[in-house]
Parts: sequence; structure tokens; C-alpha cells
Amino acid sequence: MTAPRTRRLSARKIVSRAFLGAAGACFLFGMAVTTGDVALRALAGRNIPGAIELTSLSIGLGALLSMPVCYAMQSHVTARLLSELMPNRFGRPLGLAGAAVSAAFAALLLWIMAQAAIEKIGSPETTADLGLPVPLATAIAAIALGACLAAALAGLRLALKNDRSW
Repeated sequence: MTAPRTRRLSARKIVSRAFLGAAGACFLFGMAVTTGDVALRALAGRNIPGAIELTSLSIGLGALLSMPVCYAMQSHVTARLLSELMPNRFGRPLGLAGAAVSAAFAALLLWIMAQAAIEKIGSPETTADLGLPVPLATAIAAIALGACLAAALAGLRLALKNDRSW
């Protein structure tokens, strides 16, 4: 019985690290584009075409890709006023409430983005600078928010089991 649990934890860590690695790559790409744009302007008086859009999209995607890990690990920003004063009385109920609200919020975000993605299907709309298809961008955001919901539900399940073994 211990072996499957160990494998499951390993799978969680692999998925978590994959999301964080992809998010980190997005942030590094945005940083590289910004740095390259500034250097090119200083050295050659030119800029990287679409640098602002590239940076915005990559940093936004990086944030979306890091959200599932935060939800699953329940590592988002919290204020622990009551749970620090009386951990036995408030810790578990407030942790459960926070996990439930996180799952509801993730579901709401997914619902809103999924509706937007469905509305954009077949649209010829593109981004201003790079000409990337907007339906693809909204679909990618909806998929990332689907991962957020799955992770928030996993975090809720762990909170119900009072399991912190990430």
C-alpha cells in the first residue's frame, strides 16, 4: 500500500515541476525579449518587433502555468490570524473554507474563459503586433485554467484528508 502512494506523490511532483518549469521558461523568455529589446535600442537604435506583445503573452502564460501548482499545494497568499492564535480550533475549518473558495474561484475563472474561447471559435481576430490567432490564445488560457480547476479540486481533496504531503 505504501508503494502506490509513493508513485502518486512522485507523479504529483513531476507534474508540478513540469508546470513550474514551463512557467519559468515563459518568464525567462519574457525577460530575454525585454532585455534584448532594450540592448538593441541602445546599441543599434532599433527595437524587436512585437517585443511588448511577446513579453506580455509570455509573462501572462507563465502566470497561468504557475497557478495550478499554487492551487494544488495550497501555497497561495493567506493571512493566518485566527489559525495562528488557536490552530486546533481554527486551522482545519479555515483551511477547508479556503480550499473550497479556491476551487469555486478556479471554476468561475474556467467558466468565464471557456465561454470566451467558445465565442472566439472561427474568429479571424489576431493580436495587434504579431498577428497570432486570438482563438488559439483564449483556448490555451482556458486549458491552463482547466488545469487550475483540477489542481484546486486536488487541493480541496487534500484539505479534506488533512494531507500536506507534497
